[in-house]
Amino acid sequence: MRLLLMSMFVFTVAAGVWVGISSQDSTAPDAAAPQSTAGERRMDETTTRDNDRKTEEPPPEVDFDALADELVGEEIEEEPEPAPGCGDYTGNRRIACDLLPEHGFDSGQMSCLSTLWERESGWNEKAENPGSGAYGIPQALPGNKMASAGDDWQSNPATQIRWGLDYISGRYGTPCGAWSFFQANNWY
Repeated sequence: MRLLLMSMFVFTVAAGVWVGISSQDSTAPDAAAPQSTAGERRMDETTTRDNDRKTEEPPPEVDFDALADELVGEEIEEEPEPAPGCGDYTGNRRIACDLLPEHGFDSGQMSCLSTLWERESGWNEKAENPGSGAYGIPQALPGNKMASAGDDWQSNPATQIRWGLDYISGRYGTPCGAWSFFQANNWY
């Protein structure tokens, strides 16, 4: 987007310069124009010499990044490439899939994790079990255990997911191991 805006700006400036140059009177006499008198020619020659003496100032430098930010209104951030096999996921599931390699898991574990946390919280970072006090996507019990992954544990899905993947890794080895345990015990 920024490249497109910069290209449009450069094209606009170049077009303006071209129009300005082409609209100036030519110094070559026009065959259809009436011949000027000697006095008018001297005045034209004087004006031409004066114009020749003027030095052109270089155009001001343009900060294309600032210009693009002004035109767009805010900094444009590039979206990170998905981890292999994560392109079909969105939202909190996408965050989790992208974080799997950080915890030593491949994207093949995502189907188990997706099903496990769908049953636990519906992938809702605000999910709270009023009976037990379990909280967040991984349903940590108590929820404040997730503070070890970040102070924003109550509202940041990525913090909750990191904590949940650490928990799964330490206790069950893999998300599929945790899902197998959940199927046998209805908890994990």
